[in-house]
Amino acid sequence: MPSIPALVEPEMLEWARSSANLTPLAAARKLKLPEDRVEQWERGEIRPTIAQLRKAAEVYNRALAVFFLPTPPTGFSTLRDFRRLALGSSNDWSADLHAEYRRAHSQRDVLLELAQLDDEKLSSDWRFSLPASDEDIAEKARKHLKSLSILPFPAPGANEYKHLNYWTNALEEAGVLVMSTEGGDVEVDEMRAFSLYFDEVPVIMLNGADATRGRLFSMLHEYVHLLLHTEGLCDTRTDTRATSPDRQLEARCNALAAMILMPASAVTQSKLVAAHKVGDPWSLADLVEAAKPFGVSVEAFLRRLVTLNRVSSKTYEDFRDEQASKPMTRRKSAGGNFYATKARDLGKGYVRRVSAAHRRSSIDSITAATYLGVKVDQITRLASAAQVDS
Repeated sequence: MPSIPALVEPEMLEWARSSANLTPLAAARKLKLPEDRVEQWERGEIRPTIAQLRKAAEVYNRALAVFFLPTPPTGFSTLRDFRRLALGSSNDWSADLHAEYRRAHSQRDVLLELAQLDDEKLSSDWRFSLPASDEDIAEKARKHLKSLSILPFPAPGANEYKHLNYWTNALEEAGVLVMSTEGGDVEVDEMRAFSLYFDEVPVIMLNGADATRGRLFSMLHEYVHLLLHTEGLCDTRTDTRATSPDRQLEARCNALAAMILMPASAVTQSKLVAAHKVGDPWSLADLVEAAKPFGVSVEAFLRRLVTLNRVSSKTYEDFRDEQASKPMTRRKSAGGNFYATKARDLGKGYVRRVSAAHRRSSIDSITAATYLGVKVDQITRLASAAQVDS
């Protein structure tokens, strides 16, 4: 079978190689190719095959889809870093986190390219005019997102996955690209979430190794960043003693996210909260049960009780400090389904948009497979896994 040439621009090949800090000779040797082959690619004399391009994506630590852009992406500036890392640890990003940051930009560029091909106006429904008070901002955001979600609001007994899917779909319908880190390579201790602010197709990246309830809160925290026209790399741990401007902003994003997910009336009128007098101790079992209807973690729920004057700040701080002394744990994997995991990591909304462009013949099968990071014969099953109710 003849090798299929990859229809990529030489400029993209040169950009990907140079941004990986490799000389043409070093790249050729890593790719196990003749020593002048990479230079020939970049001069446009020879095209790499699809197989060679996949290997180059691995060597250059780039998403395969980025090679098919018409010009190198721009705007890859350093994110504002809101994380509080352990004493003595480094603020340097791991190679895996850098790769996810680049993938977020690359997938966004793909969506912009598809919209241009189809002469389609992308949704910017995620934005709205902000009221004066944070309580009103949260209420307006909650109603706004609920009006956009295709899914029914989770029933009282719904599990955390229903809550996460509901709010994810609402944000996707609003025009936000919601993604997760691939392969669990980025440690939860390093990053829980980050956001990229753009008027069109802003991005929220969640850590796929994080617990489901943690991902839900992180997602709304990052959405608040977007509403406030900010972006950053966050850990989303709540701080009741915020002093610096960065910590105050993070505390505000946490508070707004909590108000969106846990409206005051819904919390105070819930059976378990109503049964607890102010100052009464809470058992962990009761906290777990009380947090379930909102799809959030015990820590997030307990912090909401503080803001509603149902428990003391010291109760929360003692709980938080106890939890902070423990290493963050990865979400346990049950093996899972390849297509479901792939759709989650790419973002279901992203998969649906690429698959739709493929069905309309706006892009061919090889391009669609490249954008999705799968084989051509896997496109249909991946599209099925990305359906709204899957």
